[in-house]
Amino acid sequence: MILLSESLSVTHSDDGDPKVEVLRTTRGTCPVCIEVVDARLIIDSGQVLLEKNCPEHGKNRALLSESPAYFSELLEFYHDIMPKNLPQRDFILRLTARCNMRCPICLASSDQFDEEDLPKEQLAAFLKGRGRRLKLDLMGAEPTVRDDLAEIIRMADKGGHITALHTNGLQIADPDRLKELVDAGLKEVHLQFDGFEDEHDLVLRGRPMAKAREKILGSLEQHGVATDLVVTILRGLNENQMEPVLAYAAEHPFVKEVFYLGCRALGRATEDFADQVVAPDELIDDLERETSGRIARDDVRIFQKLYFALLVALRVRKCFYIHHYIVIRTKDGYRPLSQQMDLTYLEPRLERFRRLVKRGRSRLLTVPYLLFHCGISVLRKGGLTLLADGVLLSVLLALGFDLSRIKRRIILVGFISACDPWIHDVEISANCGKGEVATDIGVHEAGADANVERERMHLMAEKKSDRIHGIT
Repeated sequence: MILLSESLSVTHSDDGDPKVEVLRTTRGTCPVCIEVVDARLIIDSGQVLLEKNCPEHGKNRALLSESPAYFSELLEFYHDIMPKNLPQRDFILRLTARCNMRCPICLASSDQFDEEDLPKEQLAAFLKGRGRRLKLDLMGAEPTVRDDLAEIIRMADKGGHITALHTNGLQIADPDRLKELVDAGLKEVHLQFDGFEDEHDLVLRGRPMAKAREKILGSLEQHGVATDLVVTILRGLNENQMEPVLAYAAEHPFVKEVFYLGCRALGRATEDFADQVVAPDELIDDLERETSGRIARDDVRIFQKLYFALLVALRVRKCFYIHHYIVIRTKDGYRPLSQQMDLTYLEPRLERFRRLVKRGRSRLLTVPYLLFHCGISVLRKGGLTLLADGVLLSVLLALGFDLSRIKRRIILVGFISACDPWIHDVEISANCGKGEVATDIGVHEAGADANVERERMHLMAEKKSDRIHGIT
């Protein structure tokens, strides 16, 4: 059995072990040859594992969760209600592979391979056939190194699309540069933000970031740009920054969202950090611990059912692996959603919603039922203002999620791990919440598949280089 690390896999075999529970069979990716192979999702010794069987490289396992009851319950709920073949409305635009930093943990393989910038003509042709109200994630490596970024944003804005910039922030520390992008139509910024301490930055980013971070945040606040702080978590390094970042968000209303991103075996991270990757839902345990239970896994579990149900009601395509929660901004910090919404009341109603959907009942019945009981669960806690916020969130989900429209009371919290070959599950990726447009791999309706395809291309390029140089 192939083992990349204890974080990615376990060291025992289940051959002939009746205690292993098979949740389902699927197809996955061998992390050695990056080929699609038979796979199964299993529970073994209190762990949820994706086990793949490669004809050439044998078995390998990837850890998905150490909370099997939580994981299997939500997985069953998701598969019972989520329709297949929903259209993709959210696309990553890989504008460039260039970057103005060289982060040791880079998941995007910046400046490692010869890849041209995404031509504006290719982007225009893609947008022409997709209608309006797409969510466009401007990504790279580092998209701000493109001199024509404002032109790209303006083109997307004129087409009626929502643009979101994913950046290390160095260029937008200059308020004039940020204003140029905002004036072009930029709606939101997703800022690389791994905590407040330079010692973490040195490991993750290869340089101290405290002074630059202060300027970047000042620029964003000055222009009132809706901001998502994306905190990359490396096991054993910066889990203690999770709560301070959330507390900062609560104190600064321009921050609308905090996303905790678990490190995965992609790009340069594969080289040095394979033993510090974070399983998709370990982040929830980390935040529960760091907030002394204020953000509780059980509350996230119920809210995730609600989130899945709303996706179904609104016909929005999203991945199983991204989990969400909400906290409410207060005068002295924040409070969890469970204090303003009766999640315990709501859960049995969500289970009934699942049964109705599974039986094929009309949306004319299921959607009003869901929304009515969402309203009751809020009113039971006296949260009239939250009721209005909930209606707005639902509308935004349906129309393309524009973070700038979120009311200042709400802070969205997300838990995500980028899909690498170890955890790539073909059945799950079929509903991936983001597609991708890139020069090297073209258009993919599932960003998870794009990640794996890029790793496959890089592996082939390395093998070709080895043959040329006589390396075996």
